[in-house]
Amino acid sequence: MAEADDLDLSELEGFNDTPVAETPRSTSDSRFRLLATLISAPDMLPTGEIEFRELEKLIQKDFLRLTADIGIPGESALYAELLNLVKKIHELVEFPYLANKNIVAVGGEFSAGKSCFLNAIFGTSDLLPTNARPTTAIPTYLTQENAEAIRALNTFGRRQDLNREELKAISHGFNDDQAEASDKISFYHILKTLQVQSPSMRWKNIAFLDTPGYSKPKETVDGKDAVLGTDAGNTDEEKACEHLSKADYLIWVVGAKDGTFQHDGIVFLRDKVKWKKPLYLLVNKADEPARSNLPDIFNEICGKAESAGFTVAGRSAYSSAEQKVYLGDNPSDWFDKIDSKRKLTTLRGQFKEILGKVIRKCDEIESACSSYKDLLARIECGQSLELSEEEADKLQHLRESLEKECDRRRVAVTAFSRFSDKVEKQLDGLLTVIGIAEESASDVGLTAIGMQDAQLLRHKKGDKLSGTVVSYSRFNGCWLSVAGENADCRVQIKKAELEKVTDPAKYFAVGKKFDLTVYEVNFSKSQVLLTVTPAAK
Repeated sequence: MAEADDLDLSELEGFNDTPVAETPRSTSDSRFRLLATLISAPDMLPTGEIEFRELEKLIQKDFLRLTADIGIPGESALYAELLNLVKKIHELVEFPYLANKNIVAVGGEFSAGKSCFLNAIFGTSDLLPTNARPTTAIPTYLTQENAEAIRALNTFGRRQDLNREELKAISHGFNDDQAEASDKISFYHILKTLQVQSPSMRWKNIAFLDTPGYSKPKETVDGKDAVLGTDAGNTDEEKACEHLSKADYLIWVVGAKDGTFQHDGIVFLRDKVKWKKPLYLLVNKADEPARSNLPDIFNEICGKAESAGFTVAGRSAYSSAEQKVYLGDNPSDWFDKIDSKRKLTTLRGQFKEILGKVIRKCDEIESACSSYKDLLARIECGQSLELSEEEADKLQHLRESLEKECDRRRVAVTAFSRFSDKVEKQLDGLLTVIGIAEESASDVGLTAIGMQDAQLLRHKKGDKLSGTVVSYSRFNGCWLSVAGENADCRVQIKKAELEKVTDPAKYFAVGKKFDLTVYEVNFSKSQVLLTVTPAAK
């Protein structure tokens, strides 16, 4: 049989003539039919793909042209940042069901019981296949839905509905125990991801991510150690690292029979994944060791994690087979806490911040040119220097050049602001089409708005300011003066925001101080949004 990379796809076309369901999945023919279906090109573009391509084209066509015209330092680095965001946007188009979910990854070494644990919290034993052999590095996301559905996304962007038997066939691949090593083929190279939706999943704001084990077991073949699995080398480790790095939360599963948190697992998490956030330790298969040994094993594993420098968010000794917590915390309580808040994307704000860097740089150069021009004008008017006719001509030429540069910068800022507005409009349309909820300033807290103030516009997202209430009206809102800015710099908290507070007249008493954080700068509208919190005492 030919290697997977050498397969003639035309040989597979005939296998589509008979539905997969009509042939037992244990035969090679049925798997080839499934393979043929999965590698088919998409019948139509995914929702939002057209809008995404328009956004991508807009950025590729105009960003470098505009920045080249005005000579912005570091334009290549800013362009790279934009392309990285474009990549993230395309991931939303491909996986819109993940955009507003908290990603909880389940990681660990091979045979730690990751899939068994996920089956247990879903209240089933067979939703996810559990194999005695490692066969695939395809990430599998599990989310809540009213009806069960299983979908695969291939490398061409085609989504294919599957049933449980087909999911099991993908998990096993062509890796029957009787197969020769050269006959083993993985679905990993043609599938980007698997999605499993289930009504038995009770956490609507969570997507669980089942990852491949970072390690592979060995078996003896002809008297020599051989690595099990179809993907040679460290593919599983690399894929596990890639998938875990995208997670918001992590459950690290350790088999109770292992008796400890393995050193290679610590190195993998700490040095390769570079996991800095808290992790949840799950000592699985707690029903297997002798009951008398379990507390010592549990404490040993938890102690190893803390000694390695990890912050432990929770710990459980758990039996997936019995769906029972033997020691420690109940993982469901941790899931409830995560599920209490919906995740919102911030891509719009990230785009605005990158584009804002260009506009601020233009503004800085224009201000410097204006300062030099004014200085030269004062020198000319004050006649503080005895200049020859040639020197006077050079001075006049320099002043005119600075004037032209100032005008060019103003035009550049205007053009780039229009481009930024186009990008924002296109992005908003794309997010609406694919149904993504973006974070707004009001999601963070009370908001104030500053208008037509040049000093405020020079700030960037995240800058910290302080303000003092100078007036309050239940009809006209509340006004705060901003410390450190010009004397007339004020920001307004509008009536709708005031209504979010129980007693706004008391909360915004004249003279009370507040901390202000820049949330968004809109150059085209000359507007700055800030979040407002009471000043720390």
